Amino acid sequence: MFVVCALLAPLLPASIGYDPYAQVAPRSVSPPTPPSRDNWLGTDTLGRDLLSRLVFGARISLEVGVLATAIALLIGTALGAAAGYAGGRTDAFLMRATDLVLAFPAPLLALAIIAAVPEPETTPLLRSLPHPSVGVVFLVLGCLGWASIARLVRAEFLRLREQDFAQAAQAMGAHGARVVLRHLLPNALRPLIVVATLGIGGNILMEAWLSFLGVGARPPLPSWGTMITEGQEYFLAKPWVCLAPGLAILLVVLGFNLLGDAISDRLDTRRRQRVA
Repeated sequence: MFVVCALLAPLLPASIGYDPYAQVAPRSVSPPTPPSRDNWLGTDTLGRDLLSRLVFGARISLEVGVLATAIALLIGTALGAAAGYAGGRTDAFLMRATDLVLAFPAPLLALAIIAAVPEPETTPLLRSLPHPSVGVVFLVLGCLGWASIARLVRAEFLRLREQDFAQAAQAMGAHGARVVLRHLLPNALRPLIVVATLGIGGNILMEAWLSFLGVGARPPLPSWGTMITEGQEYFLAKPWVCLAPGLAILLVVLGFNLLGDAISDRLDTRRRQRVA
């Protein structure tokens, strides 16, 4: 449901009837206004329709989750494959670099790096993106999230390279790149798919946390974390302002976690055989 909302977000304002950046609350009423027939989830602190902002916020959250996970997968898979297949000094060097990255608390490191870029709109690499403040978030999260993936891929390659099919490919004269891409990597995809699915939910949660602290997506972008920040002072008197984006974060992260568990069970042939 959230993926569909994110894909169709540009078309939905016509059906919902409100633009996520337009003030729609009556001038005679002080926002935020409660849910009504016109505004199903009410309005936020500036009188903007919460439902339309919630729908557009799905695009930002899923964009960060998918792109950050893709970057982490590319870096982690490449380094883990090199370490697991080459072994020796290459393995030792790459794993010590991985241990160094894992030694730092990722949330605090991401917070420090993103806070050090106060104006991403002026940065040469980021200003060409549609939303530079969102771009710096998924770039940082992707570049910090590769370490655990690299260790997983290395462990899979160390196991797979001793299998008969890998030994046979090497005995037949296949070069290293062919063995890695044709024989080892396809057999290591099952744990990678599961980790990627779970990583999307984690990155969505990280983006919401960073936006809540004011260093993620910049206003007026309808980030779910920013929406919670804007409505936290009304939490007791007018809780719907925080409740809607909070439930959205909960449901989408829970959905990706359940999807990851389901994919893991589906791809686990041994477990399926035991159940059968």
